[in-house]
Parts: sequence; C-alpha cells; structure tokens
Amino acid sequence: MIYLASFAKKGATLFVLLSIVVFIFSPETQKKPLKLLSLPVGTSVYYLQVASNGLFDGIFEIWEGYIDLMDVREENLNLLHRIDRLTLENSRLREKEILTDRLKALLDYREHADVGMVSAEVIGRDPSQWFDTIILNKGSVDGIAVDMGVVTPMGVVGKVIHVAPRYAQVLLVSDFNSAIGARVQRTRDEGIIQGVNTDSLQLKYLSHDSKVSVGDLLVTSGMEGSFIKGLNIGRVEDLERRDGEMFLKIKTTVAVDLSKVEEVLIIRSIQDEQ
Repeated sequence: MIYLASFAKKGATLFVLLSIVVFIFSPETQKKPLKLLSLPVGTSVYYLQVASNGLFDGIFEIWEGYIDLMDVREENLNLLHRIDRLTLENSRLREKEILTDRLKALLDYREHADVGMVSAEVIGRDPSQWFDTIILNKGSVDGIAVDMGVVTPMGVVGKVIHVAPRYAQVLLVSDFNSAIGARVQRTRDEGIIQGVNTDSLQLKYLSHDSKVSVGDLLVTSGMEGSFIKGLNIGRVEDLERRDGEMFLKIKTTVAVDLSKVEEVLIIRSIQDEQ
C-alpha cells in the first residue's frame, strides 16, 4: 500500500516536470518566449497594483475619517463651551431680573408707606444656635438706631438690636427673645407675638373667650413703637382652648420666608409719622 502511494506521488511529480519541459521547448515558446512569460507576470503585477491601490485608498479614507472626526470633536467642544457661557449668562440675567423685581417691590412699598424707611441688604446671618439674627449693610451713619422695625413688602422681619457705624444686627421675629405687639385683624383682639422657630410663631395673652379662629390674619398693633399699625405678621395655624387656663394657646405662621430674605426696609421715622 505504501509502495503504491509513493509511486503515485513520483508519477505526479514526473508529469509536472515533463509539462514544463514541453512548454519551454515548444515551437511557440521558442518564437515568443517573452510574450508568453509576460502574461502571468503582468497578471501578477496587475493584481498586486490593484491590491496596493486598494490598501492606500483604505488608509487614506481612514485618515480622512480621523481628521473629520477630530474636526467634529473640536466643533462639539466649542459648542459645549458656548452653551456653558450662554447658560451662565442666562443665569446671571435671570438673577438680575429677580433682583430688579424684588427691588421694585421694595421701592413701591416704601413709596406708598406712610412712614420714612431706609432700604438695606442682608450681608450676614448668625451662625450660632443661640440667636436668630441677620446683619444689614446700614448702620448709625445711615440714621439706623436700636429698636427700629425691619420689614419687607410681605410683612414683618424683626427689630434692630445692635448698631455699628456701617452695619446693624436684627433680631428676627422667629427668635424666642422677640416680642412684637400683634392684633387679630378680624376680631381686633390684641396679644404678643413671640418666636418659636423659622416656620412658626406663638400668639400669647389672648383671652380664653376670644372668637379668634384658624386662618385669621395677624397684623402689628403699633403699640410698642417699632412698627406702624397693620403690617402683616402671619396667620393663625392652630389653637387650643384649655379648661382652667386664662389664655389660648395659639400657633401662627410667619408671613415672610426669613431664610430667603435678601433685601429689607428699616422703619426709621415712625415717631415723626404717628
């Protein structure tokens, strides 16, 4: 079996060699040897050239695509930077618009109030837990004095408790040490508003038989000399009538969002107006 396989292999090799010899010594090869040889060689060169051209074309397309991709990336970065600038500019313009609206409301309120007022800006807050206070950018050189009332168009903020030449400290209405004369607008009952926290107050010394109810508006009574009458303080949020007690236990809201106050009005000449 091995002998037959070896014989077949040798036979095939001999056939190939004889074919080459016949091709070389044939009359056609003797007459035009270069032409016959050029055919396979030319064909090989042609396919090689086509392959190389395709390779270079592919490389060029890849490079071109890379350049285009880099251009797109740079353009996208420029667009993102522009969007960031426009967003920042829009935010600043929006903030200016909000500030303008607040100042306009403050100015309108001051012009229509029957009392002299000085506008001021909040420049600081007490970081401690002992007192609920804010710092204003107006002081004694601006005519500010202790016990002057501080308000916004929304209502009462607090009272000045300390004055320096260039700034003033205000005790907010929400502080436990704050006490402001108040009146129930509907029933005309009077009491004292005392602070509890930034979200609520308590109305003290209101008689047990008062007709006050939840939702009633509370305004300044004007009795303690820091505020004119009728300024908004808040509304009755909850009340308890306890047997055997002289006064009602009343919880009220705060008209002004004290955590967001940025500009205020200081009531400066109430004594001259009343």
